[in-house]
This record gives sequence, structure tokens and C-alpha cells, in this order.
Amino acid sequence: MSVDVHKSPRSVQMNIGIQRELRPGMVLTADYLRNISTHTLLALDTNHVGDARFLNMGAATNAIAATLTACGVATIDAAIVNCPGLHSTGGATIVDFAANGLDSGYSLCGGGPCPDAAFGGIANGANGTTALGGNQMLFPIGRSVLNALQLSLRQAVHNPIKGIRYFNLQVSYQLSRYDSQAADGDFINSAWNYANPSQYFGPNGLDRTHQISFGGIMDLPMHFRGSVIGHFYSALPTTLTLAPTGFPGGMFVPGVNGDGTGDGYAPNGANGTLGSILPGTNLGSYGRGIDGSNINSAISRYNQTFAGNPTPAGQALINAGLFTASQLKQLGGVMPLVNQAPGNQANNAWLRDLDLSLNWTYKIKERVEIQPGVSFFNLMNFANFDPPKNTLSGVLSLAGQPGLSAQAPVIGTANGTPGRQPDSLRVGLGSGVFGLGSPRVLEFGLKISF
Repeated sequence: MSVDVHKSPRSVQMNIGIQRELRPGMVLTADYLRNISTHTLLALDTNHVGDARFLNMGAATNAIAATLTACGVATIDAAIVNCPGLHSTGGATIVDFAANGLDSGYSLCGGGPCPDAAFGGIANGANGTTALGGNQMLFPIGRSVLNALQLSLRQAVHNPIKGIRYFNLQVSYQLSRYDSQAADGDFINSAWNYANPSQYFGPNGLDRTHQISFGGIMDLPMHFRGSVIGHFYSALPTTLTLAPTGFPGGMFVPGVNGDGTGDGYAPNGANGTLGSILPGTNLGSYGRGIDGSNINSAISRYNQTFAGNPTPAGQALINAGLFTASQLKQLGGVMPLVNQAPGNQANNAWLRDLDLSLNWTYKIKERVEIQPGVSFFNLMNFANFDPPKNTLSGVLSLAGQPGLSAQAPVIGTANGTPGRQPDSLRVGLGSGVFGLGSPRVLEFGLKISF
């Protein structure tokens, strides 16, 4: 659904540059380019299901009472020590309370009307009011900015050396930054923070800091023509996120924004199954200031500053006098520790590609031209990894705490990939249409013009 005030997406592009002929046939061009796109669509939940600001006290109290009854104890402190009604050994965890309703309406009721959820949204059914579920609507509030410096050198020469009748070469370089509120601005995305949609603004999933390209055409004797084209692009970025717990009560663990999107249950396309962005980082931070050499420093800063503290949802329970901070910590209802990455953690990789083709042209009288040829795509057979939409995963595995078993490091993630990347992230042929950088391909062709 979209709001009734529609604004068409728009883009404004500005550039200024200079061009100079350095010598006959050689032209240097330099441009500064700025592109600003606005009014792209971002989805927000207008009912704010799971938002820590909208606590249903009645539902929360009922959930706590139901859990204590199931445990067979009278107080939260007693349940922490021993919960014989639910566990043969040990005490209760935040998962037990969440399963009885101390949770987001997304988790408890799948996003439907949920008067029994402690965080059911604005229309949560409290005090006899009507309960509503999640209502994600599209708002024209998205924005992106591209800043780029583009350099190009072109050279055209006739008969440069013996055997070459014509030679044309172009080399280009771009230094750029493409920032936005979502990984892909061309499609409908959900905001990373429903309560503050503009909080995260960083490198887009298609941002490449450095792009080097070159190409050349040579007219050779005996009607042969050769051409070469190469691309060398720096790595794409990855957004670092806390892994979801996979259990009820995730809003008290990786849900660091307190807006209902970071508990691993919110059914939205941007971050519903990813957890919140790692506190202290931004959209697209891995590969832009954080990489395999210093990611453990970023993880350590988070572990020392944020881990062990209540999320906004947990703080709402503390402010309401339902739990103490100590009780939530003993129950496992606090931000988790993140596992350290291996010492040789892999980075997202550069894209490298070199293509070569050779054609022969033969004319039959004036009207028919036959052009057989052979082409090598990725001539050097560079092993390329991390194409768009398939880079290293930024989902960071978590250490254990009450109610959450330690998550094993996962190959292909930003804190679980030692050395070489897995083949699952290698650029493949796919449909064959967008196979730039895929394993070497030899193509024979025949073109007939008449």
C-alpha cells in the first residue's frame, strides 16, 4: 500500500568539467558529477508493531503472570533461579516470557492483530480498543546521492606503426561515492529504522569507490580488426547486522533500534530476517572504513559499549517497573556479544575482467559483408567474487547468553570467512546476460550484413 500523497521520484544531475586536446588526436576530459535522487519509495509500518514506545501494560503483565504460573513460582527472581514447570534444570529465560506474550506482535501473531502482545503497536487493543496488525505503507521519502570524479583519456591514431592502419584507445577512471537509505534504490525497500527512517544513510549496494576501464580497437592488415576491453572495479560494500536469535523475544536481543524491525521477525524486504545494523556502524560499512584487517576492532567496540545493555524494548520494561536491568540480563534479554572474526577474515573482492576479440571482414561486391570472429571473455580467467546481491553476508554470528546458544561462525559472512571466499560467492554465468567477470568464455561468431 502507498500513502495518498504521491510524489513522483525525481533525479537532478549536475556536472562541471574541462576538456583539452593535449596533442593531435589525444583528448583529456575531467568531470565532477553530482546526482541527487529523491522521493523513492520506502516502506514503513504505520501501526509500529513491535515499537518499544508503545507498550501494552496489560498484555505485558499477563505475559509475566502466565510465565510465572507455568514455572510454578511466584516471582521473577525465583523463576530466574529455577523454573521446574518449563525446564528440568535451570531457570527461565526471556524466551519463556516472550512465548507467553512479552514480545512483538510480529513474533507472537505474525503481524496480525495481536492484543495479547506486549508490543502490538499503536492500535494494540489496550483498554478495550480495537487491535490492528502491521500496516506497511510506501512513503516517497527515499533519497540517494552520487558524487563522482570522472577522468577520460582518448587517443586516435592513423598508421601508428607498420602493420596497424588505425588505432583508437580510451582509458577512464572514476572515483565516486553512492550513498542512499537502502542497498538498492531501484526497487521498493523498507526503512532500516521505522521510527527514524533517515537514521541510516551510507554506501549503496552498487557503490564502487574506484572504477578503471580501458578499451581499444586496431585495424590490422588483410581486413582483420582486433579489440580489447578491460574493467577493474573496487569491491562492493556490505552492511553489518546482528544475527537474529531465531526464537521469541528477539526484540530484546538484536532489536537495538526498538522500532520493530530488528527482532528477526518483521516481514519486510530490507531487514526483517537480518536483525539491526551493528551499533556504531552504518549502511555499507564493511569495505568502507571497516574490513577484514580491523573488523575485530569494530566488534570489540560494540561488545564493550553496547553488549549487555537493554534494548529500547527492554528499557521500556524497566521504565514500567516490570523488570530490573539485572533481571533482564540474567534472563538473556540484553544486547548480545558478537563473535570475533578469524585473523585472516576475507574482504569483498575487486572485479577484474579483460576481453579480447578478433574479427575478419570480407566484402562480396558492394552489398554483402561477411564478418567471422572469435572472442575471449575474461581472457585471463580471473576468479571474481561478490557480485551485486551476492557479496559477503554482513550477518554477524552471536556468542551465547541465557536463552541463546552460541552461534557457530558461518563461512561466507563478515566474521566467519578465513582466507579464500566460498565458491557460492563466485561470479557465475547466471542467465548469460549479465556475466561480467564470470569464468572464461570462448565465443565464435558470424555476422552477415547486406
